[in-house]
Amino acid sequence: MNNDSTVKDCYFCTVSSGNADPFIFENRSFIGIFDTNPVNPGHALVIPRRHVVSLFDLNADEQADYFDALRGVRGVIESTDLVALYAEMQTRDYLQGRPMDHIETVLKLPFLGRRPDAYTVGNNDGRAAGRSIDHLHVIVLPRYEGDVENPRGGIRNVILARASYQRR
Repeated sequence: MNNDSTVKDCYFCTVSSGNADPFIFENRSFIGIFDTNPVNPGHALVIPRRHVVSLFDLNADEQADYFDALRGVRGVIESTDLVALYAEMQTRDYLQGRPMDHIETVLKLPFLGRRPDAYTVGNNDGRAAGRSIDHLHVIVLPRYEGDVENPRGGIRNVILARASYQRR
């Protein structure tokens, strides 16, 4: 990664340069990592190597590599022993001293050893959308039957008061 494409204090620039979480996938434009604060077993991130803030700012090469990265990360999720992964995460030196409650919760989920039933793929594109790090990162969230009481509406449930709708 070139220095001109990184931002000094950007956590995901640190990650994409290989100085943080181990890569689970890489192509010319993106890397993939398992999220160390998982919401569900296999929760992963697809991050551009270049510092780019918005999905809409990807150049033509990055756009061409985007779906390859999503497919690649999905393949790794489905072929990884997630029980072993989260047990190993608890021993990583750089994570010591950080809260481990997300990892501990995932290790107790009844569907931990199962293959995902579906995926939610998303991006909080901007601070108003909930982004906390201003470097594009696409969430690949495996979903399992029973992980929420009623998944109907999916991403629409981000704004609960307006999530319900009638189909005609």
